[in-house]
Order: sequence, then C-alpha cells, then structure tokens
Amino acid sequence: MSDKLSINIKTENEAVIVLFKGPIDEDSNFDEISKITGTTVTFDFNEVTLINSCGIREWVNFIEKLDSSTTFSYINCRQIVIEQINMVKGFIREGARVDSFYAPYYCEGCDQEFKIHLKYTDVTNQEAPSVKCTNCEDTELEFDAIEAQYFQFIK
Repeated sequence: MSDKLSINIKTENEAVIVLFKGPIDEDSNFDEISKITGTTVTFDFNEVTLINSCGIREWVNFIEKLDSSTTFSYINCRQIVIEQINMVKGFIREGARVDSFYAPYYCEGCDQEFKIHLKYTDVTNQEAPSVKCTNCEDTELEFDAIEAQYFQFIK
C-alpha cells in the first residue's frame, strides 16, 4: 500500500507556498488547496515520489479550477514532474513558470547518476549547463536526456 499525498501550505504576506510530499495518484485530494488565494502561489514538488495517470487527471482537473488572476510558479520539480509538464497539456497552468527543477546527469568516471538541481535561468538555448562531478571533481557530467525534449517547458 502506498503512502498518501500530504500537502503543507505556508503563507507569507500575499505569497502562498504549497509543498507536496508523496505520490500524486488516484487517491490524491487537492480540495484543501482548491480555494487558495494570494497574489502568487508556488507549488513545491521536491518530495513528490510518484505520479501516475490517475494522479495526472486529478492534478489537471485541480489546476483548471484555480483563479486565473493568480501568478503560479513551480519549484524543485523532480524529473517525473518535468516529464509530465512536457507531455501533458494542462499539467502546468498557462502563464506559470518552472523556476527550479532537477535534471538527469551521468558521470562516466565513477559510473554514477545524478539529479542536479537547476534554475530555468541556468539553461540557455535548451542546452544543459556544464556540471562537474562531485565525486571525481574534474570530470564533467554528461546530460542524460535529450536536451530539446527535456527542456521543452522553458520557453
């Protein structure tokens, strides 16, 4: 049996930060945040562990109901979230921005995979930024996806 999604809401002045922890699946319930108000709302996906097709449906239905006058941003998007943003129309609110995310890298020197935290400003012309291996120090990591596809969400 999987854990349920937990949602933590923080409010600072007019800004709202919504932190998700666990799976976004058929049991996910976004009712507690469907009426959020604020000038800006930031969705933090740092602790999302899974997204399945039913969870995608629930998320898209939730997103469609949100106030269009609010500014939305997405932070700490795991690779599974980025893949959904790139594939599923409506997963990200029109006009919203992905401020930070994790990108897949690989080191040939130590045969390790890394998920590197990046900001959208780190990516230029849909090219992955250069990153050094934290284990090998001088070895440059290879981006472990197709850049044009992975960075589609950056417009």
